[in-house]
Amino acid sequence: MNSIYTEAAGLCAAGTPFVWAVIISQDGSTPRSAGSRMLILQDSIVSTIGGGAMEGSVIQVAREQVMADGKPRILRYDMSGTEAATAGLICGGVCEVLLACMEPQYQDVFEAAAKAEQDGAPAWLFYVLDENEDSTLPFQLCINVNCERIVGSFRGNQKFVRDMLLNPIRVAIHGDSVDGVRYLVDDVGSAPRMWLFGAGHVSCEVARIAVGCGFNVTVIDDREDFCNRTRFPDCDCVVIDDFQQMPDFPADGNSYVIIMTRGHAYDKDVLRWALGKRPFYLGMIGSKTKRDALYKKLHEEEGFPMEQLQAVKCPIGLTISAETPPEIAVSVMAEVIQTRREK
Repeated sequence: MNSIYTEAAGLCAAGTPFVWAVIISQDGSTPRSAGSRMLILQDSIVSTIGGGAMEGSVIQVAREQVMADGKPRILRYDMSGTEAATAGLICGGVCEVLLACMEPQYQDVFEAAAKAEQDGAPAWLFYVLDENEDSTLPFQLCINVNCERIVGSFRGNQKFVRDMLLNPIRVAIHGDSVDGVRYLVDDVGSAPRMWLFGAGHVSCEVARIAVGCGFNVTVIDDREDFCNRTRFPDCDCVVIDDFQQMPDFPADGNSYVIIMTRGHAYDKDVLRWALGKRPFYLGMIGSKTKRDALYKKLHEEEGFPMEQLQAVKCPIGLTISAETPPEIAVSVMAEVIQTRREK
């Protein structure tokens, strides 16, 4: 899975200078929501905080000021009114963006963030800004992993060491600032887990888009020559013996399950398993005729409630007249993203 934290850790390890930019607050309509992040290097960027005039301004300040003097900055963008429109800021909301130069010493912090994201463990980044003019330590970065440990060194008010570890949400809510030192909390965010059953042509395209959208994808099939890392880079690949004997994959109410095996009988086996897991999103490829016949069997022969069956997204994907595997994948992932954002 691609991760901005992995990218940041790699840059730290290589000693490559870069600025970490993150939207720390948002009110109203803005290019992207709070928690959106990007890396700004001298000649390139990684990811985006929304593009347009605001991002252009952020990049300019990062390169011309933050990289020059090493001091963190919080930029406020008011995208309402005539003056903002003239400057190309027309969304109508207000947001704050933190810019901070990253040092090689933060490699461990970003590696811990990447692992927490991958594992689905709760974690919070802490940005500590000392805004006093005589400060010798204007910026510090550390991370709380699962309220069990702090990665990264912190020098300062020891009261916040306890709060960082035991009560990060309280710090986030109150936005603590003491004696000119500001403490900001940034939820790392768990990568959503996708279980993709079937390793055919459409699955390859779905996995490619899903990984690019930040999903942690596991592909399951009974054919090793189809289900492998060559066809599915950046995905976990699991080859099973038989779809009728499904392993107990840890799908749960936050998971996304997509069923697109090579046959109706296999789809039925996977759907039976998935219904017992009650994932957040459950979609199955196929026609309405196939769906109705399959649902009838599961309802009449195995007792699955028709209401539960009808909640499955089938035919899967948004209706965009898709025909080719890449087009179908766009349709599927559009529906997945829509469902995720509505959550």
